[in-house]
Amino acid sequence: MAALELLEALPRLDLRGFVSPVQFLERFSEAIGVEVWCKRDDIGAVGLAGNKVRKLEVELAYAVACGATHLVAEGSRLSNATRAVAAASAVLGLKCTLLLCHDEPHEPVGNLMLDGLFGAELRFVGDVSWLELARHAEAVVGELERSGERVYRLPIGCASERSCLGFSLAYGELREQMSAHKRVVGTIVHASSSGGTHAGLALGNALHGFESEIRGIVVAEDVYPDVVGAYLSLARGGARLINAGVELTRDHINITEAYLGEGYGLPVSGVYEAIDLLAIKEGLVVDPIYSGKAAAAIIDLASKNELKGPVVFWHTGGYHGLFDPRYAKRLWASIGRLSSIAL
Repeated sequence: MAALELLEALPRLDLRGFVSPVQFLERFSEAIGVEVWCKRDDIGAVGLAGNKVRKLEVELAYAVACGATHLVAEGSRLSNATRAVAAASAVLGLKCTLLLCHDEPHEPVGNLMLDGLFGAELRFVGDVSWLELARHAEAVVGELERSGERVYRLPIGCASERSCLGFSLAYGELREQMSAHKRVVGTIVHASSSGGTHAGLALGNALHGFESEIRGIVVAEDVYPDVVGAYLSLARGGARLINAGVELTRDHINITEAYLGEGYGLPVSGVYEAIDLLAIKEGLVVDPIYSGKAAAAIIDLASKNELKGPVVFWHTGGYHGLFDPRYAKRLWASIGRLSSIAL
């Protein structure tokens, strides 16, 4: 069986409920001078959606087949991945424990509030590195297994060789949608941290003859010692799982930290302006932690004539971060058209 057939036959759950639409951002495109479409992975049927759900459809199909009773995932309190795992656990009737690398806040908001709402047990381990967070997760897995649980642990960002295949499938989905509009994707731009989205899209692009350029906008630092190498390893591992004979090299991993700013969840120039512009022009909501940085990159790259169109902005979700007081206050202050309103 050919690689694309094996990919299509991959066991997976339906956690999204429908195919996310792709829409032309006409007014935004006019404003920045580049044809931009949006792949709306910010909407779906479970847990306020986002890109992690595609990964979980593949990864959790395997977990369920293995007889898992309890999911363990790790991330920050801002994490879209842990929120998606908590929501999927609720749908599947599985227990869920989340290891979060911050101290417990006084006012749980955004993704953190949703984590608890979906019934996950939250364990805060303080301001630790990703490596230390992983060690905490390993310890919790051992604890739960000794209590009789059959634990399936999900890595940071739900990024694995298997889960990235969810985005190899997604590349083909987008390709068909754009073809219906008589368009061929020139560039896909998306927010990237743990690498599963980028690896899957890079592999999907390879399986279809390298039609597009995949550009990952890195939004988290120090996730891996060698970020390009880690992303490439995920893509190659996914290729092995479907017996794909494609040649993937470091040159196929096109990522940049130019829009990381001060770090994960911290400001970067242009992000609030990008949030504002998409809201005004398209009624589209992005956040300052993930998708907003990718939107800011699109605006900047367009101004430098560095994007091959048509461009697809892959909306990875996460707008819930806007409701964190730290971001909400700054965003409010940055919205010039509202500055004259008395509060």
